[in-house]
Amino acid sequence: MDIARGALEEGRNGRRSAINTTLFAVAAVAAVGALVVAVYVAAHPFIPEDAVIERDVQSTNWGPVALTFPIFSWIGDAKGALFEAIIFVAVLIFNRRAWLIAAGCAATGVWYEVLSHLIIRVRPTTAQVLQVTEHPGASSFPSGHTMFIVTVTAVLMLCFGQRFLPTWGRVMGWTVAALIVVASSLDRIYTGAHWPSDVLAGILIAVAWISFWVSLRGVRQGSASARHQD
Repeated sequence: MDIARGALEEGRNGRRSAINTTLFAVAAVAAVGALVVAVYVAAHPFIPEDAVIERDVQSTNWGPVALTFPIFSWIGDAKGALFEAIIFVAVLIFNRRAWLIAAGCAATGVWYEVLSHLIIRVRPTTAQVLQVTEHPGASSFPSGHTMFIVTVTAVLMLCFGQRFLPTWGRVMGWTVAALIVVASSLDRIYTGAHWPSDVLAGILIAVAWISFWVSLRGVRQGSASARHQD
């Protein structure tokens, strides 16, 4: 069963609800998880378990996966915004009905700006972890790079993969998207740019917002599964 497609399609009887309960439930669970992490980090800026996990990640030989780390470190800030703009233009050209999905998902950037100014957390230092090869200036919490990667991969699959790929292709597409998020998460920890809890929060926040946004009926009507409704 194609779970992603099923979550986006309406009921078999043709009746349409205002909210897709499956996606809304995913959003609620992720939001609660993000809230728990945020509250704990706000009260404990330095978490010993974070340092242990970070040192373990940095002392591991990731082989070919490590070749992707420079890419994830590079794509951020203005370059990331430009990439999002290019994707949005592509959506307008090839799947215009899904423009609302792309536009709303990009709002994860707003959540990052709000939370990074609300919770000021110092980034890892060489006294706490094995290495720090990247030195971003903003607050460590949450990981903006991670939120960006989750958003981009989700938009690509929701706006293009779900519409143009066959069932097996959609399964493969979501699998690749998940692997990209994992590789990106490892990069943020391996370089010492973020604590593991920053990365976890970034994933949860992005998943919560995107799931909630796509669960709305008005947004869902422009989903990639529209080809099955035309």
